[in-house]
Amino acid sequence: METKRTMSDDWKAYVSDTRTICKYGAKCYQKNPEHHKTYKHPPNLKAKNTPAKKRFTPYNTNRKPDERNTAATTENIESSERWDCKESTQHLKNSTLDINEDSLLSIVEVDGDTTLYGNETDNRIFKECFLVEMPNDFFKFYECLCKESSSVESLMASVNLELVGPFDLVSGKLPKLEDTKLYLSHWRFFYDPPEFQTVLKKRGNSEVHIGYYRDDPNSTPAFLAVNDSSKDHQITPIAENIFGAVYWFLQNEKTSSPFMSMVCQKLSDKVKKWAEENNYSVQECDKKKRLQQIVCKTFHGAGIVVPYNKKTQLGYRKLVESDSNLKKLFKKLAEATSDSEKDKILSDLQPVITYSSIAMDECDFGTGLEAGIALFCSGLKELHSSVLSLLTSAYSLLQREEFGKIIESSKISS
Repeated sequence: METKRTMSDDWKAYVSDTRTICKYGAKCYQKNPEHHKTYKHPPNLKAKNTPAKKRFTPYNTNRKPDERNTAATTENIESSERWDCKESTQHLKNSTLDINEDSLLSIVEVDGDTTLYGNETDNRIFKECFLVEMPNDFFKFYECLCKESSSVESLMASVNLELVGPFDLVSGKLPKLEDTKLYLSHWRFFYDPPEFQTVLKKRGNSEVHIGYYRDDPNSTPAFLAVNDSSKDHQITPIAENIFGAVYWFLQNEKTSSPFMSMVCQKLSDKVKKWAEENNYSVQECDKKKRLQQIVCKTFHGAGIVVPYNKKTQLGYRKLVESDSNLKKLFKKLAEATSDSEKDKILSDLQPVITYSSIAMDECDFGTGLEAGIALFCSGLKELHSSVLSLLTSAYSLLQREEFGKIIESSKISS
């Protein structure tokens, strides 16, 4: 039986190591193998935190099914740090998924004979898989990457980025599944509402991810936004197209360490040039313009857009509870330890749900959407049934049935 390596063992190994001490210590971001051959770095002595709630793609590699219905995926899928958070881009063959199984959506058994989609650019296939079409800038950006490098994964990995979600389809890595509902949870993080579709992720254990935000599943995305699901549900608009979103990321990432500055700036210049050649702007999202379009800011901050008549005030009315009061109730519910405590708080929240349902009956569909999003952002499993009820009704009344199907595929874990 193997003995578990302790922190003191790691420290003793570090002290006895004859390599030169790296001047950046534990804060070193250098991934160059030659650097690590020359310099030593102190071990991470922090206790590992419990994995945060998050939703990823519903596939796995060479994993035996168990009582959780976990599963395997095709051997061909490549990824840089998607599953086991290793330092280099590699085949996922014989690797394992290193995330909390309780936090996953349902995942499916995929055998080695499963075929992959080709390098798809037909929006009809994207619509079939994800219920939304991808905008032109999505395809143009990938085209630019392919012209720049024969290994797009390595190029993006050099700046701590990873292409995910629908990029798996355009790059020929998405397995063909009989149960197409599973595609609706593909790279969907815990706090991603149906309007948010993740396309980029910061490499490693980070839950920072960037995605397209659509107000309507049949319309072009309103903007791209960023969220860090390890922190909260906040969705921050950053750019109107993917060139601008990547440019924004690179400008922020280059300040993270001296090792990243040069490579990020170099790619930033190229992204800006590609954007100009394809008539796209890399400027940040116009937040003032967004405020003029929305009927309310919502819990996640991105706001919602619904049909609203200012004269008759038909289409939206305010919730019966303020956001601050709702946050307090969510906090109490999360900290409640007994069923009686939870029942009391759920009773206090019931008027919000009831009046929102009444508002939808009276054609104020935006109210049901706002309430559903607020409950969704709580991340509490006790509210999941109410989330489904409110959002599926609101999406149906707003003729956004695709979003309703996406939220039905979601799962709030304890």
